Amino acid sequence: MKEASTETMRFTFDGKLLTCELIGDVEIDVHHEEESYEVAKKITEGKKHLSLVLVSQDTSITSKAQKTSMQKNHYTHVVAQAIVIRSLAQRIIGNFMFKFIKHPRPSQLFTSKTEAVKWLNKEWIKAGLN
Repeated sequence: MKEASTETMRFTFDGKLLTCELIGDVEIDVHHEEESYEVAKKITEGKKHLSLVLVSQDTSITSKAQKTSMQKNHYTHVVAQAIVIRSLAQRIIGNFMFKFIKHPRPSQLFTSKTEAVKWLNKEWIKAGLN
């Protein structure tokens, strides 16, 4: 298991699942997003993987960081992404991002980590990577 951290996130990678857990209640800005992308790219070593994002209760994201986070090149090796949310505000922001910014890979919001991982594993199989 590989591990890494940034100012705002803790990453673990088991060779298939990259888990990105937000540390504390923070507003994600562009520099946070760019730093997280670089760490994720390094820890996964260019391998195809699933992405699980675990946000904290009061995590939010600026509109510029939303656009930065949805850049197609940030998802070159991501098969699918599940985001586990904790509030109605996060659901609204997540749905907005998926609907209007267009996520480059299959993505879904969840309130349960267990359900998110089940869905990700189905997407892995659907992509023929079993």
